[in-house]
Amino acid sequence: MITIGHLAKTYGLLPSQVAAHATTFDLMITDVYQAWEHYQKDPNAIDNYSPEQLEEILKKGKGR
Repeated sequence: MITIGHLAKTYGLLPSQVAAHATTFDLMITDVYQAWEHYQKDPNAIDNYSPEQLEEILKKGKGR
């Protein structure tokens, strides 16, 4: 819902209009853009994982 609200605000639409007409691609691009904006404000806020930590996260995810 937050992404739909952000899209609506950006394009001057009602959230119901965005929900009715936006595609999953629109929602994905908005999510990526919001992450990029957040990173631009504070690059240190993004976790920097080591390759070993990423492997462990992947193994935990596959185990579910």
